[in-house]
Amino acid sequence: MGFFLQKNFRDRSFWSRVTFPVLLATLFVACGEDTVNNSDQFSKDDPELSSADDSEVSSSSVASGSKRSSSSSKTSVTDSLSSQSDEDLVNDSLLDVAYVLVDGTVSGTIALDGFAKSAKINMVQLDSADGYKETKIEFSGDIGKNGDYEIKKINLPQPYVMFSAEGTVENVVDGKSSTVTLSTLGDMTSGEVFNLNLLTTLEAERTKELLGGKNKASVEATKYEAAEDVWNMFHLESIDFDITENIHVSDAGESGAALLAATVLLQAGSDGDFAKFFKAVVADIRKDGKWDDADARIAIADWALANDLKDGYAALRKTLEKRLGKAAEFEWYLKNFYLNELKFPDCDDESVDDVFFVGNKSSEFYAANYSDVSKSTERFVCDEEKGWIAIPDEKKDFIDDATPAEDGEVRRGAFSGKFFVYDGKKKEWREATAVEKDRYFVLASNAKEFVDIQDVYESIKDDERVIFVLRHAERGDDTSKGGTLTSNGKKQSEEVGARLTKFKEDFVLGASEFLRAHQTVESIAKGRGQQSDIRDTIPQLNDDWYSKNAEAVEKAKNECGGGWEVTSKYAYTGAYSTGADAAYYDLAERSVELIEDVLLKKYPTEKFVLLSSHDKLMVPLVAYCSNLQVELKKYDGGKWINYLAGVAIIIDKDGNRRYVAIRGLESGYAN
Repeated sequence: MGFFLQKNFRDRSFWSRVTFPVLLATLFVACGEDTVNNSDQFSKDDPELSSADDSEVSSSSVASGSKRSSSSSKTSVTDSLSSQSDEDLVNDSLLDVAYVLVDGTVSGTIALDGFAKSAKINMVQLDSADGYKETKIEFSGDIGKNGDYEIKKINLPQPYVMFSAEGTVENVVDGKSSTVTLSTLGDMTSGEVFNLNLLTTLEAERTKELLGGKNKASVEATKYEAAEDVWNMFHLESIDFDITENIHVSDAGESGAALLAATVLLQAGSDGDFAKFFKAVVADIRKDGKWDDADARIAIADWALANDLKDGYAALRKTLEKRLGKAAEFEWYLKNFYLNELKFPDCDDESVDDVFFVGNKSSEFYAANYSDVSKSTERFVCDEEKGWIAIPDEKKDFIDDATPAEDGEVRRGAFSGKFFVYDGKKKEWREATAVEKDRYFVLASNAKEFVDIQDVYESIKDDERVIFVLRHAERGDDTSKGGTLTSNGKKQSEEVGARLTKFKEDFVLGASEFLRAHQTVESIAKGRGQQSDIRDTIPQLNDDWYSKNAEAVEKAKNECGGGWEVTSKYAYTGAYSTGADAAYYDLAERSVELIEDVLLKKYPTEKFVLLSSHDKLMVPLVAYCSNLQVELKKYDGGKWINYLAGVAIIIDKDGNRRYVAIRGLESGYAN
């Protein structure tokens, strides 16, 4: 019998559905003076039997319609009733019923098929006249290796009993074994099979709590209420499933699938000690019919979602089928639990393509907003056919971005932090190249003017690091690799160093192959009071880094009127950087190569790095990093870069970069 039938029972006329269970119960009818005296004989033979509650034949006791075979003693009362209508019997209060079962038999199966061999099952009669407390009338039977049991030769004066069995259960989630007690509260008039499982245990304890209180409803109605509470724990409706004691986890139908899923969910919440966990759940639901442990529910929901994302429960199904031989379609019920518990919205025709992320802070899948990946990277989209599905990594960045994009526009993915370029013709985003990615950093930096190096140095945050690249200090007339700084140049450098002392960390020092560049970082280190005898030599910082063809550079120099002029014209106009005989490399490509492939690769973690180079490298680099906003247009009558001026490359913990044009002297421009 399903809960659907039981629910209908409460909505229908009692007498229109009565079926007397003459195979298991003997009914005694008192009609005026013509009382049947069989009950007296039972009371003489066994005083315990005389305590049968005459008024406790509820709708559950006689209206279930279950027919069962046993060796019960029988007295037919159909003849006595046939002479009167159902309505007359009720209206005249002529019917008085008592229940007696003699030499009856019950059987069932213990879930989860994991109880120890030779374990016992006990059945105790409940006293309906005393708040359904347990009596001394008790029977027992053995449990077979597959969980099957049978109790024979049962003698009961009342129909309500409590079954219980203790045994070892192996958790299908973590494989650990626990000793638990399962139970079910049964009505002996409703059938002869009483399975025990986790849900019957929850239902039985909740039913006992209700019956022991001020609840005046029938046992059937009370069990129905308790069943509602238990199924609601898993966001299910009891009306959809069979009576819990009639279900087994190996049943192929929906009821078996739901029971199997509920069993797995409970075991998933145990955190290594299922016996302790289940005992707490039983006490929780018994109290008020609510599963108040929100942390446990969320943890179980997280487990269910994580396993669905991993393989759609394939591994779990394999484990269950190995244990049970077969497993009903339990997967939907696991998914239904986490969808409800984690507050997924309805996925319907109106919400197709809607995006969702878990907003419960207690969940391991929590995200404060779509781009928050501090705790979880999982995002979900409503699919017309499949419902809520995980968004693939390659689609997460722009699936939630409706902002119009222009061809060639560079954006950082809201989800992954990767960089993408919009292809206007194909109307799609593609992953950005290194140059395109750095273009994003250049634009975001918005460097417009030279900033004092001390201010930049002292602004570095705990989770940032910096690489300073400066033009050397004032030099003498010798421009060869052996040329040195002037006395004033050394003084300039020491004064800069004296202002860079806020942090205890020493600078890592490096310079080009030129002596004056080494003297510059050596003097800065001296000014701040640190050792300078260890310095890196970096050939890529020589003044010819941007030169592609030395002969072509000389030719271009003659055309423009000098080295400063041609260098600045190249940096700000792209002149002499195209064609087979180009004098210079592409400005952006060569700048990114210097930053990423040379400097960041050489110094991947160092907090403070100080490097010295030359004007013919620094002018193109400043022009690039400032998006041409810091003007060093010597070719057009403009200014040239001053000594000890250059660029600060600041990197945060996530690898993001920002560029600042810096000056060590009063001005970043040469006189």
